[in-house]
Amino acid sequence: MPFHQKSYQKVLDYLENALMTGELSAGEKILPERKLAESLGISRNSVREAIRQLEHMGFLACNRGAGTFISCDIQQNLQDSFDLLILLHKISYRQLSELRTGLELQAGFLAAERITAEQLSLLLQIVQEMQTCSAARGDQLDKHLHDTIAEASGNELIIQILRALSGTIDRFISDMRKKIFQDSETANQLQYAHEQIVDALSRRDKVQLSLAITHHFNIVNASMYAETEEPKAAVSPQK
Repeated sequence: MPFHQKSYQKVLDYLENALMTGELSAGEKILPERKLAESLGISRNSVREAIRQLEHMGFLACNRGAGTFISCDIQQNLQDSFDLLILLHKISYRQLSELRTGLELQAGFLAAERITAEQLSLLLQIVQEMQTCSAARGDQLDKHLHDTIAEASGNELIIQILRALSGTIDRFISDMRKKIFQDSETANQLQYAHEQIVDALSRRDKVQLSLAITHHFNIVNASMYAETEEPKAAVSPQK
């Protein structure tokens, strides 16, 4: 194993042990580079490189002049990974969308059990505004609606993964998303799907919810695959 990998592992082991013993917790400051290098018996440059890698992965946050702190930016970590895999042609939009659809369904099922009156009221306001808003505003509200449903699921991992997936998809095909909302027929179909999703959540009807979420993503995916020249694959509802 190359020396730099051993050095990185030493820094990672130090952080894991400090977290397990309670010496460190999220938001707390780690040892300065010099002291950490002396403590671990590695060079300061090796410590600096390990910290840089861990910062990029979202596990550390560096604040110039203040130090380096324990962080937990799961969303950024995942989105960076998704972005890179897209650029390397290791995954496709279709695969990302299929994963997102499955997670949205699970988030919806959990939300049907856990959604609060306040969250449901917000969703009703969103779909009502979507009836008459501009295409640009509709795009924003669509994201807000799905974020709210994810938050209502109460599952932090699902929330972070969905945000990362959405961030990656939006980054690479933001213009295509806008085209979906500018097409009146597609926009109307999406509006109906959104209304059905919110109605199902209000009645905690998981069967209707599954049908509505599946219908929503079949509409979106049909447009996305057409733009990216990927084969369309309809999703079967889960019951």
